[in-house]
Amino acid sequence: MPAVRRLAVLIGVLALSAGVVGTSACSAERSADAKGVGATGAPGPSAPGGTAPSGTGAAEPVVKQVLAQMADPPGAPGRTLTLIRYTIAPSAKLSAHVHPGVQLASIESGTLTYTVESGRAVIRRAGGTTEQVDGPAITQLRPGDAVQESGDMVHFGANDTGQPVVITASLLTETGKDLAVVTGSSAPPASR
Repeated sequence: MPAVRRLAVLIGVLALSAGVVGTSACSAERSADAKGVGATGAPGPSAPGGTAPSGTGAAEPVVKQVLAQMADPPGAPGRTLTLIRYTIAPSAKLSAHVHPGVQLASIESGTLTYTVESGRAVIRRAGGTTEQVDGPAITQLRPGDAVQESGDMVHFGANDTGQPVVITASLLTETGKDLAVVTGSSAPPASR
């Protein structure tokens, strides 16, 4: 079986097992404190920093739940495969960032205002159409929409609504690097 196909099968198995793994992982993550420290006391995976909703006190802009993770998956030595769920709080805005590898993400619920500062994102809409978004640009991602993000594509999300945005993502990143690396850019994007 070619390496790419083995990797696709592995991602599929991880996604299907998320219900089983996610059930126990969710309860452990829910007992974590708001700083991303897991129930074991170990720091959780990094996510781009962001601003918490004003007037909410200790609310974190993003809660992360690692559903499954594997170092050196078949066909990808030196990489880490991660299945993760992000919950973005109402009125939160993430910092501009990149992923040191590839992230495939799907919106489970809510509406994300998605900004591509530079590079290209490939979006598959819930209805099946595919579009390429070249930065600088802003678009909305809704339930059922999926986005492909690669290496040097600078982007960020904002939850401009009163409801949480829930995203499930699979990342294949360089082992030993954070899942997201904050950049210093903040170019004013064109609305799309």
